[in-house]
Amino acid sequence: MSEVNQRGKYLGFVAHEIKNPLATALWSVDLLKRMENEGRAGPRADKIIDASLRALRRMRRLVEDYFTIERLRQQVLELRMEALTAQALIDGALTHLAEKEGLPRERFATDVSEHLIVRGDAELLRRALRAVLETMARAAPEARISLVGRAADGEVRLVLRGEGLPRPLMPAPPEERASGDPAGAVLGFSLCESVLAAHGGGIEETEEGLLLRLPRA
Repeated sequence: MSEVNQRGKYLGFVAHEIKNPLATALWSVDLLKRMENEGRAGPRADKIIDASLRALRRMRRLVEDYFTIERLRQQVLELRMEALTAQALIDGALTHLAEKEGLPRERFATDVSEHLIVRGDAELLRRALRAVLETMARAAPEARISLVGRAADGEVRLVLRGEGLPRPLMPAPPEERASGDPAGAVLGFSLCESVLAAHGGGIEETEEGLLLRLPRA
């Protein structure tokens, strides 16, 4: 498949993913508009509002992830390079997952030296890491995921693994997967691949687990 056809298929997939939450949000707002004033503050209205908010958050995530990936591919997104410890990077990702996505830190175990220093765009790297961690955690709700960090060949390597995680660890490209991820995290692995590639790193599946290669300061 040519690059143009592949990207067209990818864009078509993303458009399809956005269509469902958009329809939910529009239906919810339309229903609220047609309700009597006294009904807009009751339990039914609360459920409708919650459904609309979930749909809008899913849309926002899909849109943000898609355009971040595109800007990275086109090399028009300026990276704000800085040095930070790998542990600080992981802590930031885990804190977000606990506070925003309801994934407790107890789901994750870390073994990373405090001397491992990563250089890159901190916010983008955190987004990449938490996208992969969330995808893996939701794929295996009972699994405890471990992150082991080490330095090798001038880079920082994080290995993610856990009992009960589905194989293969690397999912198929988004356009080859079933649609309808309710969390809107369907582009998580693509985002991670694009972010790490922009930093000269990468993500791959090995015998040890899922390997993330990051630039070392």
